[in-house]
Amino acid sequence: MKKKDEKDIELRCEEVQEILTRPPHALIRWGITIFFGVLALLFIGGCFFKYPDIVSAEITITTEHPPVWIVARGSGKIQEVYRKDRETVKAGDIIAVLENPAITTHVLELKERITSFILTDSCICQTVFPEKPELGNIQNAYAAFIKCLTDYRNFLSINLYAQKEQATCKELQEYQKYIRHLNKQAELDKEQVQIASVTHSREKKLFDKGLISKADYEEAQQTYLNRRQGREQLMTSLSSARIQEAQLQQSIVEIRMERNREANTISTSLKSALNDLLVSISDWELGYLFISPAGGILSYNNIWQKNQNVNAGDKVFSIVASAPGDIIGKIKLPVSGSGKVSPGQRVNISVTGYPYMEFGFLTGEVQSVSLLASEDNMYTVTVGLPQNLYTSYGKQLDFKGELSGTAEVMTDERSVTARLLSPLRYLWKKYL
Repeated sequence: MKKKDEKDIELRCEEVQEILTRPPHALIRWGITIFFGVLALLFIGGCFFKYPDIVSAEITITTEHPPVWIVARGSGKIQEVYRKDRETVKAGDIIAVLENPAITTHVLELKERITSFILTDSCICQTVFPEKPELGNIQNAYAAFIKCLTDYRNFLSINLYAQKEQATCKELQEYQKYIRHLNKQAELDKEQVQIASVTHSREKKLFDKGLISKADYEEAQQTYLNRRQGREQLMTSLSSARIQEAQLQQSIVEIRMERNREANTISTSLKSALNDLLVSISDWELGYLFISPAGGILSYNNIWQKNQNVNAGDKVFSIVASAPGDIIGKIKLPVSGSGKVSPGQRVNISVTGYPYMEFGFLTGEVQSVSLLASEDNMYTVTVGLPQNLYTSYGKQLDFKGELSGTAEVMTDERSVTARLLSPLRYLWKKYL
């Protein structure tokens, strides 16, 4: 009861009553209104104020036909240099040779002959190859090829199967003549048998009538039987001759089949040896030759004379295209944020070696985005650039085939209000 009385006293004191009955000050009343009005203005203004997201990535400024690097595939000294710096070269020209046991001219001469070599009998017999070339790692493959080539030439020159076939054909012709003679003899023998049969029939009739003796009849009968026996022997000989004829024809077929089989075997061996030789020459070229992959202007990197050492993987020479095409940019874009990048978007580029505070930046435009990511999960973005390479400060950059820098892709713009409401929208869609 005492506490209640103290509370009533406190609530009814003059200071409390004065505060409760006094109206709010005008500053407080209008301050709250102004505050919420400012908030409303900021919210409404945020709907109209937009700015883009920025996707940053490394960029390489190059051309449609960029310079091509020639990389050393082996280590050693430069043995020969055939082309000078800044010299115009064609695709396939030999620029330099890495030290190796082979003589370059011998290998190139062999390659020229092998390239024009055709697996025909005339070409195999007429083509002449060097006897003792110095080919280094190619020597074993070349020796195997020469052995197979010699075997094939011997096969063609000796022509053993053709001789066998020719001898068998002659024997077959003789047997065919023999069979023709036997057929003529059989026809004559047939007539003699018929005559003997008629004589035998006549003698039998005379014997039955008692006009001749039994001895005369038996003699006529014996003559008839001898003729028949002789005919059977002749027909047996004719059958044997025909069997021999068939055997000779079969021998000719077998000789031809055996010849084709050996020819195929030798030809296959020669083809295999030729392919191995071509592969060996190609491996030698890859390992020891610096060959221009395209036409253009040769540029030395770290090598400029003989006997200089190079290591595998070194960029030794480069080929700059005579007509490089338009200047473009290539961006390696990570998968993260790549969905925001699309053709037509602006790209601001800060070039390495040209501080943007002093030189400004280049402005380009996204031309295309690769459909699929590479093995390292990077998309390739092609950027169109001003061909004169003028920066935002009006300064022209010196382009020597390739530049690098940092690119900032300006993606689609969004308002401040949309950015503020995005988290709320996400939570609403996810949990409600």
